[in-house]
Amino acid sequence: MTLQRCNLLLIYGSQTGQAKSIAEDIKAKAESQNYDVEMLSMDESVEKMPWKDFRFVIFITSSTGDGDPPENACIFWRKIRSKDLNEDYLKHLEYALLGLGDTNYTTFLGYPKSVEKQLQKLGAKQFYKSAWADDAVGLEIVVDPWIENLWPALENQLAHPHTLPDLVSVVKVQTESPNTNIPEVKIISKVDDQPLAMPVQKEVEEELEKCVVALASLKVSVSPLSECDLKVPLLPVSYLELKFNAELMFFPEDVLRKPMPSSRSAVFQARIKSLKKLTGEKALKTTLQATLEFCPAEIEYQPGDSIGVCCANSAEEVDSLLRRLNMIEQADTPFKLRIKEEFAALKSGAKPKYEVPSHLPTLATLRFVLTRCCEIRSVPRKSLVRILAEYSSNELEKRRLMELCSLQGSDDYTRLVRQPELNVLDFLNTFPSCNPPIERLLEQLPRLLARPYSLSSSPLQDSKSASFVFNVVEFPIQDGRTYERKGVATGELYRMFDKMKNTDSAESGASNSSCREYSLSIFLRSSNGFCLPKSSETPLILIGPGTGVAPFLGFLAHREELLKSNPNLPCGPVWLFYGCRTRDQDYLFKNELERWHSIGILTRLLVTFSREANPPQPKYVQDLIRQYTTPLVKLIEKGACIYVCGDAKNMAKDVMQALISAFQTARQMEEEEAKKAVIQLQIEKRYLQDIWT
Repeated sequence: MTLQRCNLLLIYGSQTGQAKSIAEDIKAKAESQNYDVEMLSMDESVEKMPWKDFRFVIFITSSTGDGDPPENACIFWRKIRSKDLNEDYLKHLEYALLGLGDTNYTTFLGYPKSVEKQLQKLGAKQFYKSAWADDAVGLEIVVDPWIENLWPALENQLAHPHTLPDLVSVVKVQTESPNTNIPEVKIISKVDDQPLAMPVQKEVEEELEKCVVALASLKVSVSPLSECDLKVPLLPVSYLELKFNAELMFFPEDVLRKPMPSSRSAVFQARIKSLKKLTGEKALKTTLQATLEFCPAEIEYQPGDSIGVCCANSAEEVDSLLRRLNMIEQADTPFKLRIKEEFAALKSGAKPKYEVPSHLPTLATLRFVLTRCCEIRSVPRKSLVRILAEYSSNELEKRRLMELCSLQGSDDYTRLVRQPELNVLDFLNTFPSCNPPIERLLEQLPRLLARPYSLSSSPLQDSKSASFVFNVVEFPIQDGRTYERKGVATGELYRMFDKMKNTDSAESGASNSSCREYSLSIFLRSSNGFCLPKSSETPLILIGPGTGVAPFLGFLAHREELLKSNPNLPCGPVWLFYGCRTRDQDYLFKNELERWHSIGILTRLLVTFSREANPPQPKYVQDLIRQYTTPLVKLIEKGACIYVCGDAKNMAKDVMQALISAFQTARQMEEEEAKKAVIQLQIEKRYLQDIWT
């Protein structure tokens, strides 16, 4: 029986472009199977609600912040929660939902799960099991099989309209890190050709299996992957056309002024007033403090706010990529970018089927686009690896690239590409026969996103300046990385610091004259609610190891300025739990913190040093918290707000567990009851996090 294809509505909610990119993949696959597809952002879809022209809707959405909707989903979220909607508002609808999240964050998949709950409340029915992908272990582990099994589920519903959704055969979604597929190894004793005794055999097998896996590299595969048939993604359509014209005039300023995602102010230039190194020469990490100067009319910020720094890829890295692509001669020649003529008139619903990616200017130069517009450091998605395979002339290299983008090669992709955070230049350096046209990379490389930094100052100190603190991120040559690099933004700032240092006079540090040459494009980011309570009498519990102390410097400076103008201002107690490695190398802002403690701005200054054994002390801030269980819970019972800033991967989870343990001990609670108490603090916005991976 030939199935009648139907039209599909594809709705995405995306903050960084990840969900949109996955939606585009699904759209391409659906169209290759003759489905008519309309793709809209969640906010764009509101105008067409309740989507009466569609039977099937596929949702792909991520979370942002503490389980909040992405930027292009806020209107949608308000709409589907409207009290004006009846319980049968979406009863005609059958849906599938793919949620993207990160278990490093406390509220995993908060928004996607809330969307599903609301869809069902409005009468929508599930035709395919929802899947929850975890960026902490690799989105592709869940995304690839979910998309693979989406089409049989759709066909099942078309052939059997009354099939219950839970009878549809779907892949079991994995939310934990998978075991690597290991080739089967049979161990035979060399003495008598009999299998070894079971305990010995198992131990030897495990060791050999580890060796087999270790033999695989980005360029080399091992059996069975090297010998099996592969299921690879469809080759993405080549739809962009680039034409150079030396007579064209290009003005970069027109592009740089455009608003960025997550911004609540215009992008503007801030002069770098100073860049100061905070750590000692023997410190494990290099930490810098940047102080910016600007016109007060351009930005009004509060302590706890964060800025986005519009960074640039390093000139050396961009030149290396241009040379590898044989495009260095045309690097500064203006070009026009457009959709190929054969695709220009195609429509998807009311919208063009193919569009120039929104982050790419249609008039520019390659050097500008690769420096300021494209995330050339991004881990190549499997669709890009598939393109690289297509343009590889060496058959062995082509085969290996096909393996890495295949369903069967998912473990290799996760372990050898995603985890070491390889980029397209690493691939091109590793596979010398690969020579893709520049247009194919521009079709696939995502937007170069601004890097977020928490402000470490108060506008009451100086309304014309703000500061932020950061560690310089470094990536050595290893695990497939073919060249050393620093973080995109932190590397750019460190290069500025290095140049300033070299031109400074010996006696005055970073001179103003040397700093005048340097500026940053920045904007004020949308507030995540990480701000001081309205009442100065509210007790504060501040928890921030390393550079996580940054926003708390702003809190404390703000309080000091308020007390200067009103010495009788009633203020609640402030506790700071702070962690460093060593007292003499990276105790950041030691003098400022101890001064605030001495004048009563800080009630308790609790610092621990993880790399110092003498005197004996707790190792991390979470261990420090456990020493103050009873007074801490009493402070919380008096209405204290808890602020946590720093690493999401370990610290934030461990701090939350320490607070749960504190409730268990102080209130004699069971663990489940203590968890509910901490969750209630989050609901009341008294447990706030500014965390990152």
